[in-house]
Amino acid sequence: QWLQENLSAMVKNAMEEKATENGNITATFVAEQVAAATAKATEPLVQKMEEMEGRLTAQIGASSTHRTAGNSINTSASLSESRLDARLYPTYKYHDPDATERNKHKSDWDVPQGFKLPTADLYSGWTRWLQGMTSNATEDGNGKIINAPVKPLRLLKHGNLPYKIRRSYDNNWKPIMELMEDEVKEEVRNRHVDDMDFDFFRSTYAKALEGATEKYPEFANAKTTWKVSTYVRKKKEADRRRKLDAMVVQ
Repeated sequence: QWLQENLSAMVKNAMEEKATENGNITATFVAEQVAAATAKATEPLVQKMEEMEGRLTAQIGASSTHRTAGNSINTSASLSESRLDARLYPTYKYHDPDATERNKHKSDWDVPQGFKLPTADLYSGWTRWLQGMTSNATEDGNGKIINAPVKPLRLLKHGNLPYKIRRSYDNNWKPIMELMEDEVKEEVRNRHVDDMDFDFFRSTYAKALEGATEKYPEFANAKTTWKVSTYVRKKKEADRRRKLDAMVVQ
C-alpha cells in the first residue's frame, strides 16, 4: 500500500535529481531557486520590520501608565507625523499651576510635571534637540523615581508646554536651535531618531554651527563656557544691532 502511494513521487524525485546532475533545468529546480532568491532578497526587510516591532513594543512598555499624585504618564502616545523619526512618545497628565486662563483646564503635556530645560553647552543641547531625553526621570507622589522620557526637543509643541517651560523654550533654546537645524534640515528629516549616532550628531553639529556662524559672525568668538542660552542672547543682540543699523540707513 505504501509503495503504491509513494512510488510515483519517488520516481519523479529520482528523475529530477538525475536531470539536475546532468545540467538540465526542471520545474522543481526553478521553483527552488526562485524561493531561495526571494528569501534572500526579503531577509533584510523582514529583519528591519522585526527590529522596528521590537522598538515599538519596548516603547509602549516603557510608556505604560504610572498613576501618581504628581505625574500620570498617558499610554495614548502622541505620534510625530510627516517625519521619518516618527515614533511613540508619552504625554503627561497634570494641571499647570501657572497656566493662563486659556490653559487652566488643560491636562495633557509633552513634558512631565516639574521638568526643567537643562543648562547645556551647545553640542549637548544639539543632541537633545535631535534625540530628546530618553533617560529623563522624575519623582512620583510617593517619592519614587520613575522613567519620564522627553521627546526630541525640536518636536515639542508650543501649545503642549506648561507656561514656564514654554517661556524658557522660546527664550533660551528655540532661536539658536532652529537656526542650526535649518542648515541641516534634509539630513535631520531623512534620519530616523533611533539611527542617530555619535557620528551623525558630530557631523550635523559641525555643519549646522558653520552655517549659523556665517549668518552670525559673533559665534566665531564663542567661548567654551557659552551655553545654549548664551548663543540665543548673542543672536538677539546681533538682531537688535542690525535692526538699529537698518533704521539709521533709512
